[in-house]
Amino acid sequence: MRLKVSKSKNAASFYVTKTIYENGKERTITVEKLGTEKELREKLDGQDPYAWAKTYVSELTAKEKENQREILAPLSPIKQIEKNQPCLFNGGYLFLQDIYYDLK
Repeated sequence: MRLKVSKSKNAASFYVTKTIYENGKERTITVEKLGTEKELREKLDGQDPYAWAKTYVSELTAKEKENQREILAPLSPIKQIEKNQPCLFNGGYLFLQDIYYDLK
């Protein structure tokens, strides 16, 4: 996530944005609108809104990274497969089914 400051002649607005990928294409979404510079100065009792917004965005990024963990499935080549227990999914027909419905 990152901070985006949109400036106009009257005010500067603060946004938290995030880049996502959909179907191989990059897209930027607005996660949260923090407010204008004037609103934040009043809300923060004179504290610098730019510095506060940067720390806030870094906290959000840290929380997001904490929630995203890699999942590793342990596989052992030595482990024996139990008898009469299905261990594989036959998904080969799905490819042909997709082509079939495209031809219709």
